[in-house]
Amino acid sequence: MESLSEGNQTDDTLIIVSGGIVITWILSAVTVFGNSLVILAFITEKSLRSNPAYLFILNLSIADFLTGAFSFPLNTLWLMFDYWPFGEGVCKMWLIIDYTACAVSVCGIILISLDRYWMLKLKLKYRQFQTTKRVTVMILGSWAVLIPFYAIPTLFWEKFKGEQIIDYSEDCEMESEQSLAYNLVIVFVEFLIPLPIIVYFNIIVYREIRSRSRTRPSHNVSQSVTHGCDSTVSTVAFSVTSENPRNMVKKHRKAAVTLGALVIAFAICWTPYNIVLIWSIVCDDCLSDTLWEVVNYLLWTNSAINPFLYALTNLKIRECYYKLLGVNYFRKSTRIIQVH
Repeated sequence: MESLSEGNQTDDTLIIVSGGIVITWILSAVTVFGNSLVILAFITEKSLRSNPAYLFILNLSIADFLTGAFSFPLNTLWLMFDYWPFGEGVCKMWLIIDYTACAVSVCGIILISLDRYWMLKLKLKYRQFQTTKRVTVMILGSWAVLIPFYAIPTLFWEKFKGEQIIDYSEDCEMESEQSLAYNLVIVFVEFLIPLPIIVYFNIIVYREIRSRSRTRPSHNVSQSVTHGCDSTVSTVAFSVTSENPRNMVKKHRKAAVTLGALVIAFAICWTPYNIVLIWSIVCDDCLSDTLWEVVNYLLWTNSAINPFLYALTNLKIRECYYKLLGVNYFRKSTRIIQVH
């Protein structure tokens, strides 16, 4: 009876592991596909390229694409083989890309939040302030800081210690002494510091939009409606004036929805990982490999979600998706068929 029970447990475990591996490959494909759409939309659509703010979304999509193309598949192959089959060089390259892409993704959300904050605060001066050059410098600056931040310890820690502890024919991870200190730094750099900053900017943006939505056109404008034969012209001017603030409020509200969705997804996907990471610093032997893999994949799933949040909350990007996928052509064809 015991052997039969053990056999059933083995079969159940195999089914669970196989199902998990299938899901991770699907997530990898979805991440690559979704972020490829964003990148292609930016390349093909002039209206996106002409707006410097969309460069922040492009930057976030590039980082998320790298997560889907490298982080997901190599880790999944490691799980499938039950050992690291790619050697030291690929391992270190993978670690650098994974850590950098995830950190740039977090930094990208901060930059998008900051950009939205500037747009509301600077108002008409925003277009002069937020130039393509400024945005490009901010984006490239984040990569220039984060790549060596992760690359230098990954490449040179063992040389600094004068010994190689990791067997790269079996594992791909940081040396334990390095990882403890590194994990603590990563928790602060990628979560504990960014999250309050992101939440702060979102609160300010929300309050500003809420304040503007309650603001009516000025008293002087409303008075001008009543004066003599110019009343018709004044009424039109009043209508246009009141319509413009309403349109601006709608525009900012839509942008705030996009930003809010990104932040909520970020918090849901990243919080479990960082809780587990903090716990690993306190008690490294208390964590199971399964739990660690689950929170890792949940974190990477954030990169799969982001491009679909753009589509749900941003009409311009959604229309670009339709065009790239041929949905507009399908709609037109359907209308022609219905007419005939």
